[in-house]
Amino acid sequence: MNGALALSVGLARSWVALYTLRLPLQVREGRRSEIDSDLWEQQWLAARRGDPAFGTAIEVLARMLLGIISDITWRAQAGAPARAERRIQVNESWTTRGLLLFGLAVAALPIVVGAGVVLGGGDGSLGLGAVLFGIFSMAAGAAVLAGLLTSSRSPIAGMLLVGLGALAIAAMWYWMLVITIPIGTALVAIAFFRARQTGWPRGAGTA
Repeated sequence: MNGALALSVGLARSWVALYTLRLPLQVREGRRSEIDSDLWEQQWLAARRGDPAFGTAIEVLARMLLGIISDITWRAQAGAPARAERRIQVNESWTTRGLLLFGLAVAALPIVVGAGVVLGGGDGSLGLGAVLFGIFSMAAGAAVLAGLLTSSRSPIAGMLLVGLGALAIAAMWYWMLVITIPIGTALVAIAFFRARQTGWPRGAGTA
């Protein structure tokens, strides 16, 4: 398998593993098997058509990124029965919603920039380093986005995702540390604030 294609497939599988965490075993394994089958079919069809491996890698990444919101929605619906006993109603203030929207917009930036870099290198004009920078920027942005959205339901996992994504962005965009570090700190604070609104950490260990 081509290196770029293997990396794209690995990122897609890692994303599936991430958003299916803590689901019931049957639901989790069913979703992962479904995506594995879909990825295999996409690669098989591309090979039959003789499509370039790099182009197939871009298609896999694009499908993953475009499906993030749908995946998160699916995760929320699939996890609803498991958290029915510990769910509390959270009426977020307009301030909290505004902060969340700000965080989501910030998380979308590295995704958009990374996608632009990767798609711009589809003709081979960019080196592997630039393409990897684009791929990992998208992955880091997706981690922050997913962490912000899940922080109210899974506080520890949500804050961990935001923190790791923010650190990755700061490391890759090192020439902007003066900006990325304060913004990353603010993103973690937003995730923490949303988690606190659910009563965490007192109820964090309940099943």
